[in-house]
Amino acid sequence: MNSAVGESSEDVFFAALKRLGAIHGEYLTRRISLRALARGAGGPVATTIGAWLGGHRFPQQVDTLVKVVEQLHAAALAEGFEPAPSEAHLLNSLWWRDQHTAVAQQRAESVRIGVQQAQAEAVLNSHRSAATVGRPISQLDPFDLEVHHSVDVIPTHRFADGWTVQDDTGLTTSRSTDPPALSALTPYMMRAHDRLLRDVVRRAEAGQSGMAMLVGSSSCGKTRACWEAVQSLADGWKLWHPFDPTRPEAALADIQNVGPRTVVWLNEAQHYLLPSTGSLGERVVAGLRALLQDQTRRPILVLGTVWPEYWAMLTALPRAGTPDLHEQARKLLAGTNVSVPSSFSAADLAAIRRGEVRDPRLLYAAQRAADGQVTQYLAGAPVLLERYHNAPPNARAVLEAAMDARRLGNGLAIPHLLLAAAAPGYLTDQEWDQNSDDWFEEALAYTSQPCHGARGALTRIKPRPGQEVFETPQYRLADYLEQHGRDRRVNRSVPTDLWEAAYVHAHNEDQFAFGRSARAERHKSVDHLRFVLKAAEAGDHAAAWEAAEELNKLGRHTHALALYQRAASGAAFAVARRKAAGLLQKLGRTDEAVDEYKEAAALGHLSSVHVVVELMLGQDQAAAAAAWIKQLAEQTDMDVLDTAITLLKRAEHETDILRWLCDLADKGRPGAMGRAAELMQQADRSQEAAVWLTGLANSGFLGAELLVAEVLEEDGLIDEAIEWYRRAAKSGYPSARSALARLTVQDPPDVVE
Repeated sequence: MNSAVGESSEDVFFAALKRLGAIHGEYLTRRISLRALARGAGGPVATTIGAWLGGHRFPQQVDTLVKVVEQLHAAALAEGFEPAPSEAHLLNSLWWRDQHTAVAQQRAESVRIGVQQAQAEAVLNSHRSAATVGRPISQLDPFDLEVHHSVDVIPTHRFADGWTVQDDTGLTTSRSTDPPALSALTPYMMRAHDRLLRDVVRRAEAGQSGMAMLVGSSSCGKTRACWEAVQSLADGWKLWHPFDPTRPEAALADIQNVGPRTVVWLNEAQHYLLPSTGSLGERVVAGLRALLQDQTRRPILVLGTVWPEYWAMLTALPRAGTPDLHEQARKLLAGTNVSVPSSFSAADLAAIRRGEVRDPRLLYAAQRAADGQVTQYLAGAPVLLERYHNAPPNARAVLEAAMDARRLGNGLAIPHLLLAAAAPGYLTDQEWDQNSDDWFEEALAYTSQPCHGARGALTRIKPRPGQEVFETPQYRLADYLEQHGRDRRVNRSVPTDLWEAAYVHAHNEDQFAFGRSARAERHKSVDHLRFVLKAAEAGDHAAAWEAAEELNKLGRHTHALALYQRAASGAAFAVARRKAAGLLQKLGRTDEAVDEYKEAAALGHLSSVHVVVELMLGQDQAAAAAAWIKQLAEQTDMDVLDTAITLLKRAEHETDILRWLCDLADKGRPGAMGRAAELMQQADRSQEAAVWLTGLANSGFLGAELLVAEVLEEDGLIDEAIEWYRRAAKSGYPSARSALARLTVQDPPDVVE
C-alpha cells in the first residue's frame, strides 16, 4: 500500500487498519473471532479490537496491536490465505511497529506545537529586547557578501545609439555619443531560478519565515541571484553575514540574537552546515531550524548557496548502523533547493546580443563564453585557467598543491606553511634544481595577480578590522580553480609531501577531512588512522567515532572504548554510547555496561532501553528497572510507556500505573493520555475516563477531544461522541473526519459478539 502524495502518516495508518479489518472479516473471521483476538492480545475488549480494525480508533499500545497482527498472520497461514503482494505488509508486525511510531511522532509533534504556541508569548518580550544582529540591506556592499567581481574588459560593440569603442586590434573609432559609464556590477538578467527565489522572498515580505538554498557549480551566479533578490525587501530589513572567527562559530555565537525581518546570509553554506568538525555543523543546523520555527521572531529569511556535491552529502541517507550526522540538515534543507543552471539559455544569449541588456561586458562574455557559461566568464574563469596553464613550474606547483589541499579536506584558509611544505612534491628534480632561493615568494606573487579585474588565482586572506588575525599567513584559492581541480585532478597521484604537510600544518578542524580522503587512497590506510586520531584528540566527535570503529576492527578494544566514549559526548553519536556499552559487556564489565546503555538510552537510542531491561531483569532487579524506565519516560519523549507499564506490572506496582500515567498526561506527555484512558476502560471505568479526558480537552490538551469521542462511542453514547468528533476534526485529525462520516451517514458497525 503506497501512500498518495499529500497523505499523512495518520491517513496511511488508518487506511491500512481498515484494509486489515476487511481481510479479517472476509477471510479469517471463522478462524479467529474478535473476542479471540482480544483474549490473545491480553487486554482490550472485542469492541476495541473491532474499532481498530474498522479504522476508527488509534491503538495506544503498539505491543497489543502487534499481538493482534501476529494472531491474524498465524490465522492466515492456517487458512492458506495469502494476501496480494501489494498488501503483504499488512500481516507484517514490523511494518505495523514502524507505522505506529510514525503516527505517534506525528501526534506528539502536534502536542509540542501546542506547547510551543502556549510558551511563545512568555518569551516574546525577551526576544524583542535582545540586541539583534545584522545591518540594513541598503548599507551593504555586494562584494563584502562575496558576490564575484566582473572581469574588466574592453567593449567591442556598436549599440543602437551609434557609439563604438576600441576593438580587438587596438584601433579607436569616432563615436557620436559617449558610452555609458559601467557600474560595479553588470546589469542583471532574470532567469527561471530567479522567479522561484523571488517567491520565497515575497512570502518573507508577507510575514512568513522561509529558506532557499541555491545549488549550482562554481561561479554560475548563485550569490548574485541572492543579492538581487533581497533588493526588493522594504526598509526595516537587515542582513546578517556570520563569518568571524570562523563561519560556523560566528553563526552559533549570535543566532539567538537574530531578530524579525532579518536575512541570514549563508554563502557557501557547506562551511556552516558541513564543517570538518563533525558535530559543529549539526549545532548550526539545529539553531537555524529553531530560528525558522520561532513564531516570535518571524519573518526570517535564510538564503544560502552550495555546490551540488555538498548538497548531496548533506541530504544523503546514512548507511545502516552508522551515525546519522546530517539528520537535522536533511530536515532543514527539505524543499529549499533552487537549482541554478551553469549556462545561459539560447534565449538569454540572444537577448544579450540584441542589446536588450546594455552592458559591453555582458556582450563580450556572451560572444566568447563556451557553452553559454556567461557568469563564469565574467568571474574570470577563462583567464584563471589560462593563468594556471601558462604558469611557471613553481607557481603551477603551488596552485596544484592548493587544489589538492582543498579537494582533500582543507578549509577555505590554506596555511602558508602547508603550501610551502607541499609544493616541492609537485616539481620534478630538474625544476627543483632550477628554482631560485626565492621560488616560493615568486610563485605567490604570480598567483596573486588580479585577472582582468577579478580576484587572482591564489590570494592572501586579509582580515577585516576587528576580525581575528591569523598567526601565520593564510591563502584562498579561486573558486573556479578549486572546482577545476576537483574535476580534473580526482585521479591524479597525490605527492607524499602534501599528506605530510597537511598532517603537520593543516588546521585541527581539517584533520578529519584529510583522514577520510586518505582512506580513499588505498595505499594510505595508515595515514587515515593517524589523521582521525589527531582530529579526535582535538575534540572532533565524528573523528573519534571513526577512529574507534577502526581500532575496534583491529582488536584494540581498550583504546576503541575510550574513543567511543569521547565520541558519545556529541549529540549525533548516541550510537557510540551503544558501542561503548557493547564493548564493556564484551570485556565482562557488566555494571559499567548497564550504566553506558542507560546513557545511550537517555540520548534517544531506543534499542539500548531493551538491553538495559534485559540485563537488569537477568540480575533480578525488576523494581530497579521499573524505577529507571519511569524516570526515562518522564525526562524524555521516547516511546517507552508500553515497556514501562509492563515492567511496573512485573514489579507489582500495578496500582500506581494509572496514577502515574494521569500525572504524565496532565504534564502534556505525548501518549500518556491514550494509555491511561485504555487502562481505565479495561478496568470498567469508562465514565471516569470520559470525565477526566473532557477536563483535559477543555484545558486545551491537543488530542484529548479525539479520545473523549472514542470512549463515548465505545460506551454507546453516539450523539455525544459525534459532537466530540467534530471538535477533533476541527483540530485536524483525519480519523475524526472518518468517524463523523461513518456515524452520521451509516449505522454504527456491530463489532460486539
